[in-house]
Amino acid sequence: MRELNLQVRPVTEELMSVLEERGLLQRFSPSLGVLETPEGAVKVDRVYTTDPQFGSHMLICVAFNKSKVQLAIHPDKEDFILINEGREQKPLILVVGLHPEPKFQRLASAGQLTVDDVWALEMKFNDPRLSFFTMNGFTPHCEWTVPGPGPANVFYVTEPSGLGLRPIDMGAYTVTVDYSP
Repeated sequence: MRELNLQVRPVTEELMSVLEERGLLQRFSPSLGVLETPEGAVKVDRVYTTDPQFGSHMLICVAFNKSKVQLAIHPDKEDFILINEGREQKPLILVVGLHPEPKFQRLASAGQLTVDDVWALEMKFNDPRLSFFTMNGFTPHCEWTVPGPGPANVFYVTEPSGLGLRPIDMGAYTVTVDYSP
């Protein structure tokens, strides 16, 4: 038997680059197209989609630079991965309805929604307890950021590769965000 006695080495940018260049792994790095998302826009780069024979899902990189609340739902779960390598960006506000879609839609249609039915949460990046989570299906939500110039916030989402998106009919309601850092 031949033994390979490996010496442990600290991970470095250079070593990770070698693994990436050899096609062995892929780091989470937003593309230039995503980083240059103009105000009022959302850009999505598909990082990968798995082969359906193994259970298809995908990883996307999202650049969000819109200041309009447009609540919607997905029919299944999606995972948020809020990591940032120190790049400046606008704040990411997650607007989330506090009821599953059927009840939320009934309240909106009946004119019974209040500010107690919707939260606007300023999200944190790189926090193990707050930056990685699953949004359950049929949860009304959307992202929002402050208007004006500045770099889009960028985050990652992993979700089923065919996941749909359906807007919530807010009836007579308009939802706005009062942001004061």
